[in-house]
Amino acid sequence: MRAARAVRWSLWLCLLGGLQLAPSASADEWVTHIPGSLPLIITAPHGGNGSVFGCPERKPVGSRFVNRPDAATAQLAQQIADALTVQTGKSPYLVIARFHRRYIDANRAPEEAFADRHCAAAYEAYHRAIREAIERIRHAHTHALLIDVHGQSTYRSSILRGTRHGHTVTGLLARGGPAAITGPDSIFGRLAHMGYDVMPANDLPPTGKVEPGGYTGGHTVALYGGSDAGRLDAIQLEFGIDLRQPGIIEQTAKDTAAAIASFYRRYLITGNSQ
Repeated sequence: MRAARAVRWSLWLCLLGGLQLAPSASADEWVTHIPGSLPLIITAPHGGNGSVFGCPERKPVGSRFVNRPDAATAQLAQQIADALTVQTGKSPYLVIARFHRRYIDANRAPEEAFADRHCAAAYEAYHRAIREAIERIRHAHTHALLIDVHGQSTYRSSILRGTRHGHTVTGLLARGGPAAITGPDSIFGRLAHMGYDVMPANDLPPTGKVEPGGYTGGHTVALYGGSDAGRLDAIQLEFGIDLRQPGIIEQTAKDTAAAIASFYRRYLITGNSQ
């Protein structure tokens, strides 16, 4: 417990102070990685504020180049994980990048993620933490879900779903059908029931080109989710800026955790070893 608190305190110091991460830094200095016991992994690639020594700023490359952070998404991911622990009695795996997106975009393939070899170790540390979480989960559970937390300001009060139009949740769809994505016990079904505006709407099918353009799911969910990933499904959650404001983000996190907990009980416990 003390170790976990120390890691979390270090994360807050980095976020608040924009600390420089040394070239000899361990994975713990570049990435917050907290092991869990649930078949759930929560990731946040764009909430960090640190620089990596010797790592220059990224140059515009690829489509939709962005070098600003997703404000408060590191805090949101942490608070969702904390609320899930309270609500279920078990903790999810948590992986948060602590470096600033202007230096490394952890949600891109390496050729677009950074501009210099001095950045590679920090990028690899983030993805190694995800792979380690997946490996641990596969030893203990039959089914699992990765939730990639992002922020957007186009739809300020909405939560957007990104699954590459269903391609990153093929296992989940095979087991639970469309209801696993849009039904009353799905994550988005629960959020909609709580009054959140979700996109695409739950009366639309979970497959086909229904997810908003530019928010269909990025590198992380495409890399780790889908039929080629074995037993892991992956969903990108894009939280509107209004839902990440001080005084509101706490409730957003609690409600999101409640939705994930409902999904977990309905779609992940069955068939999993406990």
